[in-house]
Amino acid sequence: MLMSLSNIESFVSACKELGLKVTPQRIAVYETLKNRTDHPTVEEIYIDVKEKQPFVSLATVYRTLETLEELGLIRRVAYFGNSVRYDANVSHHHHLICLSCGAISDVELNISWTPPEEIMGYKVNTFGLNLFGICPKCQTKS
Repeated sequence: MLMSLSNIESFVSACKELGLKVTPQRIAVYETLKNRTDHPTVEEIYIDVKEKQPFVSLATVYRTLETLEELGLIRRVAYFGNSVRYDANVSHHHHLICLSCGAISDVELNISWTPPEEIMGYKVNTFGLNLFGICPKCQTKS
């Protein structure tokens, strides 16, 4: 189940509907992720959350992210060669990935293609497109 949540109140309601206990740590993790558009790593999320919740552990952040992902409240954005990143935007969208610095940006593309239900024995649920290039910041460095 993927749901787009517009604010923290929606997040709290969704947690309650799913039977998930609402804790300050979970709220802080989700809020951090919702307020960032750079698809942060677990470590980056941990650093931000630790400012609001000084006694939170890295293990708690990992477990919280896993739980929120399993429930469809956030999405994992992974690609080869780099750390796993996370995204609170669970609507169907695609990504631009910088080959130089690894930055990830959301991009909306009008792709009118429906994937087949099965490919090479895989049952297909959804698809996403990653576009690779050099971001504007890295272009100005060279």
